[in-house]
Amino acid sequence: MELLLISGYTAICIAVFTILRIPLNRWTVPTASVGGLVLTFALIQLLNYYHPYSDTSRPYVTSAPTAPSITELVAEVPMTAEEHNLVAWFHQNNLLRLNNGSLVEVTFDSIPGQVFSGSVRKVMPTSNDGQALAQSSIFDPPPEASQPRIPVLINITDPRYSSYSSQVPGGSPAQATIYGEEFQHLAVVRKTLLRMSAWMNYLSLFS
Repeated sequence: MELLLISGYTAICIAVFTILRIPLNRWTVPTASVGGLVLTFALIQLLNYYHPYSDTSRPYVTSAPTAPSITELVAEVPMTAEEHNLVAWFHQNNLLRLNNGSLVEVTFDSIPGQVFSGSVRKVMPTSNDGQALAQSSIFDPPPEASQPRIPVLINITDPRYSSYSSQVPGGSPAQATIYGEEFQHLAVVRKTLLRMSAWMNYLSLFS
């Protein structure tokens, strides 16, 4: 996300310098650079606080035809095989912005260019470090999560996802954004960045 913001700011600066014919010298370039760093840092902090983003997410499937339940300490979450569920891990300083029922958008690395809507179904009450029992479950964060994070159960409600779900294996990498009720104008920036991230997944075809 940070790279996308910096790239976008750079493109805007180049366009402004070109259109207004501003000379590139030791005053204009450093000023634009410092201004870009300040603006980018401030925007990232506001986005992360009001509209939390998780780059550590993965879907899972229920193979049993009955309605199983997944238990994590004091939380029990019943689910059916028809539901499209995703677990996303958010930083602990996002906890006050993680609310049940909040609007969510999700993009999968394996489905380039597509963004799906959903909602927060359950914010788990503890991180992995707070578990009393040393047992693995779907709510254990993946190895790449270096810091303890809060697991959030997300239900993908977008009807378009049904045509893709059978092709998305459990555990596929995904990114998720939860949109808060405040600073709605910043949500437009977050939505744009998430879609840019989804389009960037096309580049993996050439790696």
